[in-house]
Amino acid sequence: MPRIPFPDIEAAHARVREAFEALKPPLNIFHILVHAERNFRPMMELGGTILWRQELPGRDRELAILLVAAISRAKYEWVQHVPIARLVGVKEAEVAAIEALRLDDPVFGAAELALLAFTREVVEDTRPSDPVLAALRTHYPDRQVVELTIAIGFYMLMARVMEVTGIEIDPPAGESLLSSLA
Repeated sequence: MPRIPFPDIEAAHARVREAFEALKPPLNIFHILVHAERNFRPMMELGGTILWRQELPGRDRELAILLVAAISRAKYEWVQHVPIARLVGVKEAEVAAIEALRLDDPVFGAAELALLAFTREVVEDTRPSDPVLAALRTHYPDRQVVELTIAIGFYMLMARVMEVTGIEIDPPAGESLLSSLA
């Protein structure tokens, strides 16, 4: 049962209503974010930018998002992003390894291991260690390191909104969600 009820969409500012109604499907996470009317559109724009406009490959982004969800115990985020991860090439064995927090699993290559170690340290410690950051930088240019950090932070924020509000889990939206945020 939700811990915070949804706001009345009809009472929201017209620009927020318009942006909300453009989201297909209108997932519960979007509905609860309407409470934060002034943040709603910028958050949707940032989320869309992370999903569509970063130089960081989608597969790498989704590995990080899945790890954020697993560490945060954010089931909603997990349910929504596993299908997206599959769409961008994440293998079932990789999903299972992240879910079990087996981040040294041989299913991952050197770049993925560096990305997962970095993500874990950012989530758990905020500042990654110098060796972990250096290892990541051997596989990713600085632009992608910063983009990855932004993606991690955004999905940490979303996980916390989901868990604080206790929204009910929607069926996975996958491809349709990606299309509406493009």
